[in-house]
Amino acid sequence: MELTLAHYRNRFCMYRTYFALGEGLVKPEGFDLKVIEVPDPPSHALEEVLIRGEVDFANIYLPNFLKRKIRGAPIVGLSTEWKSTSKGNGIFVRKDGPVQTPQDLTGRPIASHQSDPHAMHCYLLRNYYKVDDSTLKWESHPQEELLDLLKQGKVDAVVLIDQIFFRGENDPDVRCLYTDGDAWSGMHGLPEIIKHMLATREALLEEHPEIKTQILEACRKSFAYSEDHLDEIADRFIAKYGGDKEAVIASAGYPKIVFTFTDTERKEAEATMEMLIDTGRMDGRIDMSQAFAV
Repeated sequence: MELTLAHYRNRFCMYRTYFALGEGLVKPEGFDLKVIEVPDPPSHALEEVLIRGEVDFANIYLPNFLKRKIRGAPIVGLSTEWKSTSKGNGIFVRKDGPVQTPQDLTGRPIASHQSDPHAMHCYLLRNYYKVDDSTLKWESHPQEELLDLLKQGKVDAVVLIDQIFFRGENDPDVRCLYTDGDAWSGMHGLPEIIKHMLATREALLEEHPEIKTQILEACRKSFAYSEDHLDEIADRFIAKYGGDKEAVIASAGYPKIVFTFTDTERKEAEATMEMLIDTGRMDGRIDMSQAFAV
């Protein structure tokens, strides 16, 4: 039996996590696996191909999974995957600019790579930093352009992630105002934010219940391989997508990559659901013990 796993493209942490599986260096027990890449958010292509049954597993953005699950999508979570820590996603401002505290963002232009106002940062700014997020003037631009827009004064703040976060940290003209991980931890007392999780089709899991253990073990082995071959995998990624090697490798250390669903992770997922409800992105609640195969 050959199955297909899809993950977001142009994200080094995901590329490196599934590299060994894609190259056949790690093989799942009980089935053959093909790995493909699809566009990352704000595109909804990944959950769409999983829901349509074109792939069998996918590392979906957790908010997208929850919004589709509550509307009856026949998909189920297997585990968490990518979790934000204190680095890797943050709001950056000019050191000599008008924004010195989160409260200074009120009424100012802020840009991210997302097509809609950034739900997580709207939530944190309103509830943790007590900023009226309705006054924020959100703009959408490719992640690679955000730092230049900030330095040129075209916006007063930007949301930087992954490799571009590293560039921001090392740019003498800008500074990180706060990271989502630090604000989240301060607000909820939770150690991480679940950003991405591994999901499968309900029908596949019902027919082959053993497949959960098999795919999770294969993913753990693939990630372990990447830990020992990060330099080589970074070269392959840069040859395909471009980028600065120092930044690419640094970005690999920002998130916590695990394939588990612990009680703490259930609480983290529930907190994300409450964030989506608070920001008007989701109507109603779902039971995480039903959303995930526990």
